[in-house]
Amino acid sequence: MSKRMLRTMLVLAAAFVLLAACACYGAEPAPRFNCYFGNLHSHTSYSDGVLTPSDAFQHARDVALLDFLAVTDHGYYFQEATNLHHWFMSLEEADAFYEPGRFVSMIGFEWTFTDGHMNGLDTPLAASRDTQRNVAEFIDFLAQHDGIGTFNHPNYDIQPNWNDFEYFGGGDRVVYLLEVGSGPYRHNIRNERAYQRALDRGWHVGAISCQDNHSAHWGTAAPTRTGALARELTREAIYESLRSMRTYATEDSNVRAFFELGECQMGSEVVISRDDLNSGRVLRFSIVIDDPDESDMIALVQVVTNGGVVAWESEVDGANFFEAEVDIVPASSYNWYYVRAVQADADVIVTSPIWVSTESQVAVCDFGCVDLVPQVGKAARVRAEIVNRNDDAIPGATAILYEVREGEPVRCSSLEVDLPGGRGTAVSFEWTPKEAGETSFIMELVISGREGAPDIYPGGSTRVRPSDIKNVIIDEGHNNRCSGYMDAFVRLLGEAEYNPSINEGSIDSKLLEDADMLVINVPEMGFSLTPTSYDDNELDAIAAFVLDGGSLLLAGGSDFPGFRDCGQLNTVLERIGSAIRFGRDEIRQEDSSVVDVEWGTARAVYADEACSLAGPGWSAIDGMEEVVVLARAMGSLSVDVSGDGMHFPYTQSPVFAVAQTIGSGRLVCLGAPVYSSYDLDRERCGNAAFTLAVISWLAGGEWKEQ
Repeated sequence: MSKRMLRTMLVLAAAFVLLAACACYGAEPAPRFNCYFGNLHSHTSYSDGVLTPSDAFQHARDVALLDFLAVTDHGYYFQEATNLHHWFMSLEEADAFYEPGRFVSMIGFEWTFTDGHMNGLDTPLAASRDTQRNVAEFIDFLAQHDGIGTFNHPNYDIQPNWNDFEYFGGGDRVVYLLEVGSGPYRHNIRNERAYQRALDRGWHVGAISCQDNHSAHWGTAAPTRTGALARELTREAIYESLRSMRTYATEDSNVRAFFELGECQMGSEVVISRDDLNSGRVLRFSIVIDDPDESDMIALVQVVTNGGVVAWESEVDGANFFEAEVDIVPASSYNWYYVRAVQADADVIVTSPIWVSTESQVAVCDFGCVDLVPQVGKAARVRAEIVNRNDDAIPGATAILYEVREGEPVRCSSLEVDLPGGRGTAVSFEWTPKEAGETSFIMELVISGREGAPDIYPGGSTRVRPSDIKNVIIDEGHNNRCSGYMDAFVRLLGEAEYNPSINEGSIDSKLLEDADMLVINVPEMGFSLTPTSYDDNELDAIAAFVLDGGSLLLAGGSDFPGFRDCGQLNTVLERIGSAIRFGRDEIRQEDSSVVDVEWGTARAVYADEACSLAGPGWSAIDGMEEVVVLARAMGSLSVDVSGDGMHFPYTQSPVFAVAQTIGSGRLVCLGAPVYSSYDLDRERCGNAAFTLAVISWLAGGEWKEQ
């Protein structure tokens, strides 16, 4: 591919509006649709809710004023011997309340599994986790009965989200919807990040918002609704709307949303040619947001695309109606776009997407440099997942990696890859950056038989650092405190021009050969698969490292008998010739193990379960030669938490952080690690700034107080 063709992917200049060149899968001449509002996820006493489907339908119709409701009791209840009749009773009750033109009553079921919960709609039977025992079997059930599947309440904090939405072509054919908003709480739980992740990985899913009712408030637990665009209010029309993904998730009870590309409504996939893509032609989208309540003003309207990037936005001033035509140049051979609207009262509306792709139907996601801190002249890895959304395999494709600097693409490497049908394939390129600064990537995918028109996928940007930045090793090979919780610390160091790495083994001279700094948190006792002490060889290696000019950061912790003992850190200090010692106490403030640390004029460094620092023979550290007190624990006391009498009756705030020059090296001791992911996640605290000040001094800089 020529450089000119690649550069077109970086330019957003519009050549002309692309409408006639688009083909929409399954598109009909643009019909007009009505907006209907309902809830597709609710429960009754036929599983783990209350009352009956009849009660639910009546409440939804007469109190919540919904247009449609699906009762989706748990499928495994229906297969219990005492409950077999409830499925058929549900169907009869739904038929009794079904009134075309006024109210649509539907019966579905919820299938629960460790990988995530899913609903099934429009099936003659209910699936159960006891008979459909994994996701593949559930998908087969939906396919057998031509059902409608939904991803329920995707939440990264409480479930694995179907292996992070790993693409599965069989599932993509029957799973149509995802709960961008979910209940059952009295406020909407927003799952937009999960929605974007599913779209990035190639899934065709539309947006819905459901309440997951378990109490007698079907449709009234919150004003959240699923909006469905249908020609009429019948079961057939609503089901057709769901399968076509002409839906949107709304936190407002009656706002109407329309999103179109030519004759293609939301939920459609538009096919463009590679010539159109390479020439930078424009797609013109139409957006309408209309709230019949005059007081419900629209504040912001956005078009969101791959990776959650905002491709276009417009602020709205004092209007409950918004209409616009939006021109966007597609940036990739696989694109998705949806509308997010925000009302003045903070209610959010999210539409189903419109997909724009070439006929190869291949998506690429997670495309970027794997190494946190790529450096000039050092080999790094660039990873991507190539998702073949076709049923048939694509053998012998060629993936070519280009690095882009200042708009100029340079070929880096290539590889041959076979792409199985309906699956994602991880690929990894080797890349050696040649100069520091910002850079980005483009992948070209050449498919056999289509060599003249390869697909193009832009990747993420990364910052290349010089080769001489400081290398920081964080020890996690000795069951150190906060092991496994150093991700935020690693990111903080990487963003601040350091090169961090985690050590999960022993410490020796080879490990420290290229290191500039070593971080050791106090080992924790009890059950451990790794050593909780440093042997003589490790102590000698640490001592030689410091005396020869290396920097050492030691972080302790309060004394818990049989659990945590700073004796190991004191052994390290003794071996390197420092008289500083970690105390066998806990710094406490008003019966709390959490203390605020005084650092210059800043008094908001968060520390938990910290110990104090002392001099020889547990003496006060003040006045020790070559030892500088960096920070104290404000208004705190030294407490004997272990009951062995080893605490310090300080008349002033205990010492929390000290620094010392040892030989040619530098040493900092902290009463606790203040840089774990848990500690750095506290916005009101100055932990990040304090940590970077400590690291900067260890790297040879001047101590800076805030």
